Amino acid sequence: MTTTAAPKLVGPVIRGVDEDIIDAVIAASEQDNPDVEIVIEDRGGYVRIQADRNFRLTQKSMQAALGRPFRLAEIEPSLVSFGGRLESMDDAWVWTIHTA
Repeated sequence: MTTTAAPKLVGPVIRGVDEDIIDAVIAASEQDNPDVEIVIEDRGGYVRIQADRNFRLTQKSMQAALGRPFRLAEIEPSLVSFGGRLESMDDAWVWTIHTA
């Protein structure tokens, strides 16, 4: 008997009123996570943008999506929560599952 492990979703949760950031994170996540299914859950007040076990978001892809200079730290006011463990660097943020 083969069992399939349930997905362990990780990634940002963005305030629902920040539509430009939400749209940019979705577009950027597709660029930064090729061949990975991106799960988008719109709850009105917030939007979860996640992937199974590993989710990467880069400054370069956010700049391309927004069409302007952008620092990843600019997401912080819109970031209401996230799933997984976040490693933040100047040019990339990576969410992963923490395993003991």
